[in-house]
Amino acid sequence: MDNATINKESALYKLLNQYPLGDNTSECLTCGACNSRCTWFDGEGGPLPRQIIRMAALGLDELLVNSDMLWDCLVCNRCTQVCPMGITMDKVVRKARSLAIADGKIPEDVKIGIKRRLETGDVNGLTTEEFVETVEWVSEEFVDEVDDPKAEIPHDIKGTKLLYLPNPRELGINLLHLTAMAKLFYATKETWTLSAHHTDVTNWGYFVGKDDITEKMALMVVEPAEKLGVETLVLSECGHGYHVLKYLLEDIIGRKPEFEVLSMPELIVRYAQKGVLKFDPGVHPYKIAYHDPCNIARKSGGYDAPRELLSMVCDG
Repeated sequence: MDNATINKESALYKLLNQYPLGDNTSECLTCGACNSRCTWFDGEGGPLPRQIIRMAALGLDELLVNSDMLWDCLVCNRCTQVCPMGITMDKVVRKARSLAIADGKIPEDVKIGIKRRLETGDVNGLTTEEFVETVEWVSEEFVDEVDDPKAEIPHDIKGTKLLYLPNPRELGINLLHLTAMAKLFYATKETWTLSAHHTDVTNWGYFVGKDDITEKMALMVVEPAEKLGVETLVLSECGHGYHVLKYLLEDIIGRKPEFEVLSMPELIVRYAQKGVLKFDPGVHPYKIAYHDPCNIARKSGGYDAPRELLSMVCDG
């Protein structure tokens, strides 16, 4: 690079520096503190946070898009924690990924997943009919496991207290996870349901930085939940899905949803505190190390519930 002049006419530059904090790349001090926090910095390959920010600040759109760094970045915001200027990496990276010239660089699996999600409601392409068949089949097995002929894995029941939003893996390659979650709901003794009209906790629109797709995918969750009239939407495991639905939802859809949003650990802690669910820490008489997921903890503040739950189920 012979010259490092700022290209203020670049598409990315025009998207940035709209707020005092977060996207304020022009205030980067090039101190390199962000590099020291990146989990890939000392390894082979991977993004260089400072380089990403400098390219964005100088309007070097094509150079950034054509580097592998834009898609290698995990948007975990670990680097953001030490930035003295408050630059938030996921805000910058998502805006760069949103550029038209970046469309050709979107990973193929992600492209396919987005297409399927918008067409069928599920990144695996599961149709409503396939959803119903799968749930009813798993429900038959579930009845045998809990030894209760009245038990079931319900779907599309209006007016229940809880609505469970699964990860697409639970309806594809990991049906045992769906069964395990059903056992937890069964133990709470609350009314609950699944919805054949929203089968996917993920939001890949957020991941690729496309605000219009992010909103569509969010509404694909919100609108069916509101039609069912549930009190609480319970989320399966998905870091960025949690961040979108728990932390960003009001900004994305422009209003409050008509229900509460909880992660599964948050729900289980609530019922344990009420005494509905009881755990014996002696079953796991050893210490357990817990790794905070970036989207749930660092980006959404969800630190407490997992720790409270672990303190109930293990010694130490």
